[in-house]
Amino acid sequence: MATLILCYLVYFAVLMVVFFWVRAYTWTEEQALPAKDKKPGFGPQISLVSAAKGLFHHNGPRVLVAACVVSMIARLLVIEFSSVDLWVILGVIAFWPFQEWLIHAWLEHLPAMEFGKRKVELIITKTHRAHHRNPWDPQYGLTTTYFVVLFLGGVPMIWSLGYTFGFVPLHAVLTGALVTFLLILNYEWVHYLIHTSYTPRTWIYRRLWRNHRLHHFQNENYWFGLTMLTGDRLLGTQPHKGAASHSKTVLNLGVEASTEDLGLRS
Repeated sequence: MATLILCYLVYFAVLMVVFFWVRAYTWTEEQALPAKDKKPGFGPQISLVSAAKGLFHHNGPRVLVAACVVSMIARLLVIEFSSVDLWVILGVIAFWPFQEWLIHAWLEHLPAMEFGKRKVELIITKTHRAHHRNPWDPQYGLTTTYFVVLFLGGVPMIWSLGYTFGFVPLHAVLTGALVTFLLILNYEWVHYLIHTSYTPRTWIYRRLWRNHRLHHFQNENYWFGLTMLTGDRLLGTQPHKGAASHSKTVLNLGVEASTEDLGLRS
Protein backbone atom coordinates (compact mmCIF):
# COMPACT_ATOMS: atom_id res chain seq x y z
CA MET A 1 0.00 0.00 0.00
CA ALA A 2 2.87 2.38 0.80
CA THR A 3 4.30 1.83 -2.69
CA LEU A 4 0.90 2.52 -4.24
CA ILE A 5 0.49 5.75 -2.29
CA LEU A 6 3.98 6.80 -3.37
CA CYS A 7 3.07 6.15 -7.01
CA TYR A 8 -0.02 8.35 -6.68
CA LEU A 9 2.04 11.12 -5.07
CA VAL A 10 4.66 10.99 -7.83
CA TYR A 11 1.90 10.98 -10.48
CA PHE A 12 0.29 14.01 -8.82
CA ALA A 13 3.62 15.83 -8.57
CA VAL A 14 4.34 15.31 -12.28
CA LEU A 15 0.82 16.48 -13.10
CA MET A 16 1.39 19.70 -11.11
CA VAL A 17 4.70 20.36 -12.86
CA VAL A 18 3.05 20.04 -16.28
CA PHE A 19 0.11 22.16 -15.06
CA PHE A 20 2.30 25.10 -14.00
CA TRP A 21 4.54 24.79 -17.06
CA VAL A 22 1.56 25.01 -19.43
CA ARG A 23 0.00 27.78 -17.36
CA ALA A 24 2.97 30.03 -18.12
CA TYR A 25 1.87 30.10 -21.78
CA THR A 26 -1.75 31.04 -21.11
CA TRP A 27 -3.25 34.12 -22.74
CA THR A 28 -3.62 37.15 -20.49
CA GLU A 29 -6.68 39.10 -19.49
CA GLU A 30 -5.29 42.05 -21.42
CA GLN A 31 -5.21 39.96 -24.60
CA ALA A 32 -8.83 38.92 -24.04
CA LEU A 33 -10.17 42.47 -23.88
CA PRO A 34 -12.20 43.55 -26.96
CA ALA A 35 -10.35 45.78 -29.39
CA LYS A 36 -11.00 49.45 -28.58
CA ASP A 37 -11.42 50.36 -32.24
CA LYS A 38 -14.02 47.63 -32.85
CA LYS A 39 -17.65 47.68 -31.76
CA PRO A 40 -18.39 44.62 -29.56
CA GLY A 41 -20.65 42.03 -31.14
CA PHE A 42 -20.89 38.48 -32.46
CA GLY A 43 -20.58 39.47 -36.10
CA PRO A 44 -22.33 37.82 -39.09
CA GLN A 45 -24.14 34.55 -38.52
CA ILE A 46 -22.13 31.39 -39.08
CA SER A 47 -23.06 27.79 -39.79
CA LEU A 48 -22.71 24.84 -37.45
CA VAL A 49 -19.86 23.52 -39.59
CA SER A 50 -18.00 26.82 -39.35
CA ALA A 51 -18.45 26.81 -35.59
CA ALA A 52 -17.06 23.26 -35.38
CA LYS A 53 -14.04 24.25 -37.47
CA GLY A 54 -13.45 27.18 -35.13
CA LEU A 55 -13.66 24.93 -32.08
CA PHE A 56 -11.13 22.41 -33.35
CA HIS A 57 -8.75 25.15 -34.39
CA HIS A 58 -7.78 25.16 -30.71
CA ASN A 59 -5.60 22.57 -29.01
CA GLY A 60 -7.78 21.94 -25.95
CA PRO A 61 -10.74 20.42 -27.82
CA ARG A 62 -8.41 18.37 -30.02
CA VAL A 63 -6.74 16.91 -26.94
CA LEU A 64 -10.13 16.14 -25.38
CA VAL A 65 -11.20 14.28 -28.54
CA ALA A 66 -8.00 12.23 -28.30
CA ALA A 67 -8.78 11.51 -24.63
CA CYS A 68 -12.27 10.32 -25.60
CA VAL A 69 -10.88 8.05 -28.34
CA VAL A 70 -8.23 6.53 -26.06
CA SER A 71 -10.82 6.04 -23.31
CA MET A 72 -13.19 4.36 -25.77
CA ILE A 73 -10.49 1.98 -27.00
CA ALA A 74 -9.46 1.13 -23.42
CA ARG A 75 -13.08 0.44 -22.51
CA LEU A 76 -13.67 -1.81 -25.53
CA LEU A 77 -10.52 -3.82 -24.77
CA VAL A 78 -12.03 -4.79 -21.43
CA ILE A 79 -14.95 -6.90 -22.60
CA GLU A 80 -16.75 -7.22 -19.27
CA PHE A 81 -19.98 -5.29 -18.68
CA SER A 82 -22.35 -5.30 -15.72
CA SER A 83 -25.06 -3.27 -14.03
CA VAL A 84 -22.29 -1.33 -12.27
CA ASP A 85 -21.47 0.34 -15.60
CA LEU A 86 -25.04 1.60 -15.86
CA TRP A 87 -25.00 2.94 -12.30
CA VAL A 88 -21.69 4.70 -12.98
CA ILE A 89 -23.11 6.33 -16.13
CA LEU A 90 -26.27 7.44 -14.33
CA GLY A 91 -24.25 8.70 -11.37
CA VAL A 92 -21.89 10.80 -13.48
CA ILE A 93 -24.78 12.31 -15.47
CA ALA A 94 -26.81 13.01 -12.31
CA PHE A 95 -23.87 14.76 -10.63
CA TRP A 96 -22.79 16.72 -13.70
CA PRO A 97 -25.21 19.69 -13.43
CA PHE A 98 -24.20 20.22 -9.80
CA GLN A 99 -20.54 19.99 -10.76
CA GLU A 100 -21.09 22.65 -13.43
CA TRP A 101 -22.88 24.84 -10.90
CA LEU A 102 -20.27 24.45 -8.16
CA ILE A 103 -17.28 25.16 -10.41
CA HIS A 104 -18.98 28.12 -12.06
CA ALA A 105 -20.54 29.75 -8.98
CA TRP A 106 -17.97 28.92 -6.31
CA LEU A 107 -14.66 28.95 -8.18
CA GLU A 108 -15.01 31.00 -11.35
CA HIS A 109 -17.00 33.73 -9.56
CA LEU A 110 -15.07 33.56 -6.29
CA PRO A 111 -14.22 37.08 -5.00
CA ALA A 112 -10.60 37.96 -4.26
CA MET A 113 -9.45 36.71 -0.87
CA GLU A 114 -7.64 39.11 1.44
CA PHE A 115 -4.62 38.06 3.49
CA GLY A 116 -3.56 41.14 5.40
CA LYS A 117 -2.93 43.83 2.81
CA ARG A 118 -2.60 41.36 -0.04
CA LYS A 119 -5.43 40.22 -2.31
CA VAL A 120 -5.20 36.77 -3.80
CA GLU A 121 -7.30 35.39 -6.65
CA LEU A 122 -7.51 31.95 -8.19
CA ILE A 123 -6.24 31.93 -11.75
CA ILE A 124 -9.49 30.27 -12.86
CA THR A 125 -11.31 33.35 -11.49
CA LYS A 126 -9.12 35.69 -13.50
CA THR A 127 -9.49 33.80 -16.75
CA HIS A 128 -13.25 33.57 -16.24
CA ARG A 129 -13.45 37.32 -15.64
CA ALA A 130 -11.57 37.81 -18.89
CA HIS A 131 -14.23 35.67 -20.55
CA HIS A 132 -16.93 37.95 -19.12
CA ARG A 133 -15.11 41.03 -20.39
CA ASN A 134 -15.23 39.66 -23.91
CA PRO A 135 -18.17 37.25 -24.32
CA TRP A 136 -18.20 37.90 -28.07
CA ASP A 137 -15.04 35.86 -28.67
CA PRO A 138 -15.65 32.14 -28.04
CA GLN A 139 -11.99 31.21 -27.70
CA TYR A 140 -11.83 32.89 -24.27
CA GLY A 141 -14.71 30.71 -23.05
CA LEU A 142 -12.84 27.50 -23.77
CA THR A 143 -11.26 25.68 -20.87
CA THR A 144 -7.67 26.92 -20.67
CA THR A 145 -4.97 24.45 -21.70
CA TYR A 146 -3.61 24.07 -18.19
CA PHE A 147 -7.02 22.94 -16.94
CA VAL A 148 -7.27 20.51 -19.83
CA VAL A 149 -4.01 19.09 -18.44
CA LEU A 150 -5.73 18.68 -15.06
CA PHE A 151 -8.61 16.86 -16.72
CA LEU A 152 -6.30 14.53 -18.63
CA GLY A 153 -4.37 13.63 -15.51
CA GLY A 154 -7.02 14.04 -12.85
CA VAL A 155 -9.94 12.12 -14.36
CA PRO A 156 -8.07 8.79 -14.73
CA MET A 157 -6.44 9.27 -11.31
CA ILE A 158 -9.74 9.90 -9.49
CA TRP A 159 -11.47 6.95 -11.15
CA SER A 160 -8.50 4.66 -10.53
CA LEU A 161 -8.78 5.36 -6.80
CA GLY A 162 -12.16 3.64 -6.86
CA TYR A 163 -10.53 0.54 -8.36
CA THR A 164 -7.48 0.69 -6.10
CA PHE A 165 -9.56 0.67 -2.94
CA GLY A 166 -11.98 -1.94 -4.26
CA PHE A 167 -15.07 0.25 -4.66
CA VAL A 168 -15.42 0.03 -8.44
CA PRO A 169 -14.37 -2.78 -10.83
CA LEU A 170 -11.91 -1.97 -13.62
CA HIS A 171 -14.49 -2.09 -16.42
CA ALA A 172 -16.71 0.42 -14.57
CA VAL A 173 -13.71 2.67 -13.89
CA LEU A 174 -13.02 2.81 -17.63
CA THR A 175 -16.70 3.49 -18.29
CA GLY A 176 -16.65 6.35 -15.79
CA ALA A 177 -13.55 7.92 -17.31
CA LEU A 178 -15.03 7.69 -20.82
CA VAL A 179 -18.36 9.26 -19.83
CA THR A 180 -16.57 12.02 -17.93
CA PHE A 181 -14.38 12.92 -20.91
CA LEU A 182 -17.41 12.87 -23.23
CA LEU A 183 -19.29 15.27 -20.95
CA ILE A 184 -16.27 17.58 -20.75
CA LEU A 185 -16.01 17.63 -24.55
CA ASN A 186 -19.75 18.28 -24.84
CA TYR A 187 -19.37 21.17 -22.39
CA GLU A 188 -16.61 22.70 -24.50
CA TRP A 189 -18.67 22.39 -27.67
CA VAL A 190 -21.89 23.86 -26.24
CA HIS A 191 -20.06 26.69 -24.49
CA TYR A 192 -18.07 27.58 -27.60
CA LEU A 193 -21.18 27.47 -29.78
CA ILE A 194 -23.18 29.75 -27.46
CA HIS A 195 -20.48 32.40 -27.76
CA THR A 196 -20.56 32.39 -31.55
CA SER A 197 -23.15 33.99 -33.83
CA TYR A 198 -24.70 30.62 -34.65
CA THR A 199 -28.51 30.82 -34.42
CA PRO A 200 -30.23 28.17 -32.26
CA ARG A 201 -32.48 25.87 -34.31
CA THR A 202 -33.66 23.34 -31.72
CA TRP A 203 -35.56 24.00 -28.50
CA ILE A 204 -33.02 22.03 -26.47
CA TYR A 205 -30.08 24.14 -27.60
CA ARG A 206 -32.11 27.37 -27.57
CA ARG A 207 -32.89 26.73 -23.90
CA LEU A 208 -29.19 26.39 -23.05
CA TRP A 209 -28.28 29.32 -25.30
CA ARG A 210 -30.85 31.61 -23.63
CA ASN A 211 -29.82 30.57 -20.11
CA HIS A 212 -26.13 31.29 -20.68
CA ARG A 213 -26.66 34.50 -22.63
CA LEU A 214 -28.73 35.82 -19.69
CA HIS A 215 -25.80 35.03 -17.38
CA HIS A 216 -23.45 37.06 -19.58
CA PHE A 217 -25.65 39.96 -20.60
CA GLN A 218 -28.22 40.43 -17.82
CA ASN A 219 -26.98 39.26 -14.44
CA GLU A 220 -23.85 37.27 -13.59
CA ASN A 221 -25.33 36.11 -10.26
CA TYR A 222 -27.80 33.72 -11.90
CA TRP A 223 -27.97 31.05 -14.61
CA PHE A 224 -24.74 29.17 -13.80
CA GLY A 225 -25.69 25.95 -15.61
CA LEU A 226 -24.54 25.39 -19.17
CA THR A 227 -25.13 21.91 -20.60
CA MET A 228 -27.62 20.88 -17.88
CA LEU A 229 -29.80 23.29 -15.90
CA THR A 230 -30.90 21.10 -12.98
CA GLY A 231 -28.40 22.79 -10.65
CA ASP A 232 -29.87 26.24 -11.31
CA ARG A 233 -33.43 25.01 -10.80
CA LEU A 234 -32.72 23.21 -7.53
CA LEU A 235 -30.32 25.80 -6.10
CA GLY A 236 -32.49 28.84 -6.86
CA THR A 237 -30.40 30.55 -9.53
CA GLN A 238 -32.76 30.31 -12.48
CA PRO A 239 -35.28 33.13 -12.03
CA HIS A 240 -37.66 34.30 -14.72
CA LYS A 241 -35.89 36.83 -16.92
CA GLY A 242 -38.15 39.65 -15.75
CA ALA A 243 -37.51 38.87 -12.07
CA ALA A 244 -33.77 39.48 -12.26
CA SER A 245 -32.31 42.97 -12.39
CA HIS A 246 -29.82 44.05 -15.03
CA SER A 247 -26.43 43.95 -13.34
CA LYS A 248 -24.00 46.83 -13.91
CA THR A 249 -21.07 44.45 -13.32
CA VAL A 250 -22.09 41.70 -15.71
CA LEU A 251 -19.15 42.43 -18.04
CA ASN A 252 -16.40 42.90 -15.45
CA LEU A 253 -17.68 41.01 -12.36
CA GLY A 254 -17.13 44.16 -10.32
CA VAL A 255 -13.41 44.48 -11.10
CA GLU A 256 -12.26 47.34 -13.29
CA ALA A 257 -9.49 46.56 -15.78
CA SER A 258 -6.18 47.92 -14.56
CA THR A 259 -2.49 47.25 -14.92
CA GLU A 260 -2.66 45.34 -11.62
CA ASP A 261 -5.26 42.76 -12.58
CA LEU A 262 -4.39 42.20 -16.22
CA GLY A 263 -1.53 39.76 -15.78
CA LEU A 264 -2.41 36.09 -15.41
CA ARG A 265 1.09 34.68 -15.45
CA SER A 266 2.18 35.94 -12.04
